[in-house]
Amino acid sequence: MARLIVKSPYIKCGTGQSAGGYLKYIATRERVEIIPDDRPPTQNQEQLIVKLVKDFPDAKELMEYEDYLSHPTKATASALITLTLEENWDRVQGMEGYAKYIALRPRAERLGEHGLFGDDDAVDLAAVADELDHYTGNVWTHIISLHREDAERLGYDHADAWRTLLRTHRNDIASAMKIPPEDFRWYAAFHDEGNHPHVHMMAWSAKPNQNNHKIIRAFFTAEESFGSVTLDTMEKLCGDKSKSDLYVSNFKNNYAQMKLDGPKTYGKVFEDDGENVWIWKEVEQMLRKYKDSFLE
Repeated sequence: MARLIVKSPYIKCGTGQSAGGYLKYIATRERVEIIPDDRPPTQNQEQLIVKLVKDFPDAKELMEYEDYLSHPTKATASALITLTLEENWDRVQGMEGYAKYIALRPRAERLGEHGLFGDDDAVDLAAVADELDHYTGNVWTHIISLHREDAERLGYDHADAWRTLLRTHRNDIASAMKIPPEDFRWYAAFHDEGNHPHVHMMAWSAKPNQNNHKIIRAFFTAEESFGSVTLDTMEKLCGDKSKSDLYVSNFKNNYAQMKLDGPKTYGKVFEDDGENVWIWKEVEQMLRKYKDSFLE
């Protein structure tokens, strides 16, 4: 069975950070040819990996980390460093020891050409980057990776296959992210390199302050304050006009939609007994993983 690795960090825009630079990076970064080389990693690589694993413990979950431990070479070290930095783009740019490494990564001047794709075939890289530079919500930077042998066996070793797959399931992804399909924005780029070809997918909502996000924020706010959540507490939080990050003009109707699992809803999020509210078990793990993004 193929082992698919999905990582979903995000960039919080509007606080001095922008996702435009990341978009340009994934769209134009040159493919890195991994030349078979059994020479051990350099001292600089070893030191950087120690720092990366300390700063970003999730790096240990990467397939590249497993490869590096089982076969430490210059090539496996480079692959691990690259993907770890890409997964933590928003944080590493301002951290000593990382910004210079990113700046010196090889990338191609494509003379207007790039590897970006989305709902449409023609993507204006400059226009999308400018949109993200002025965006104020969260931008999710999904990274989907396969082992080389699995990618070749299943036919996901080229951009066309990933483009078809992501376009086919874009509404499913939007639903999982609790974004109405009409507000879902996404672009992706395929990186065919090393032992783990992967696709970078950036996704965000055209309306970052949509009501369903505010209601989820109200749930976590109530939980943080009281330990448990009641429907009355959520309604009061969302009814306070002085708090624009929580206010929902028609809370009852929007909340009711978030208890339904159907094609014309945002997707089921909550269950309740008429008084107490809890997260539907099918989405609880994902929402709790990104709890901080709703509370920020």
